[in-house]
Amino acid sequence: MSGHIDPLRTDFHALQTLVTVHRHSSIRAAADALGLSQSSVSYTIDRLRDSFGDPLFVRLGRNIEPTDRCNAVVKGAEALLRDFEALTISDSFDPSTATDRLVFSCNFYERATFLPTIMRHINAEAPNVRLTVVQANSDGHRQLEDGMCDVVVAPMQSHPSGFHFRRLITERYACFVSRNSPFARHGITLEDYAHARHVVVRPSIGWRPYFTEVLDRLGVPLEAWLEVPSFADIDRIIADTNLVLTATDGVARIFPDLAVIPAPFHREFPVEMSWAGRTHNAPAHRWFRDLIARIAADLKPGLQQ
Repeated sequence: MSGHIDPLRTDFHALQTLVTVHRHSSIRAAADALGLSQSSVSYTIDRLRDSFGDPLFVRLGRNIEPTDRCNAVVKGAEALLRDFEALTISDSFDPSTATDRLVFSCNFYERATFLPTIMRHINAEAPNVRLTVVQANSDGHRQLEDGMCDVVVAPMQSHPSGFHFRRLITERYACFVSRNSPFARHGITLEDYAHARHVVVRPSIGWRPYFTEVLDRLGVPLEAWLEVPSFADIDRIIADTNLVLTATDGVARIFPDLAVIPAPFHREFPVEMSWAGRTHNAPAHRWFRDLIARIAADLKPGLQQ
């Protein structure tokens, strides 16, 4: 360590960096989460080592482990960050004059379903409010923990403590095929499904669609003839082929040129909105969450069943 530094010179950005490194147990992962370079994160941790007179993290194999002192500092830092953020929240909010920047985390389906209407409302009601949209994948809760987003709209598999949740829509899985496909005329049985050529959207390595747990119980394999990282151009990819896409029936709103038929199994697709306690009472955030909830309430069913 290069010498003791006055701890009062430690800023909140440095504390947020420490909390993020602690949470990820990795300089690289923390840098990615914060949108910073690894060298910048390492420099900040080195400064904090001098401030607190402790190594904070020690190397254990390929990983880093926090010291006892680090655990104590992080616990206090998290409380400080929450309290400071609460102090910065205004008690009033006028959409017409607001200049807030909000961060909305979601995936393709939620982005295509909500974002166009969100932007029309912002344009009309809050023209100076700025919105940043980030990809959720399966990391929405981690993004909330790290303060990287304000609200997540996505299907949630768990409800960790410390977060707030609201169910927005509950849909069912359906199959999407070319209008020329025989499945479009006759439907698809479970046996048909087991032998079909499927297109699977896999946004990240190792990610499994939520409905595959039902297929596992039924003993039905999912043969992916094509794997793609997103839903982009999926309607053009499927057109004039026998490929089958399994997705929530609300995708019919996004790709009206595809034929949509009920899936031969039952699996609900619940889309929830989640947010952290630090923004629960913030007027701008309440306005934004209420807007999302109103849009969800106005959605028409994607598939009449």
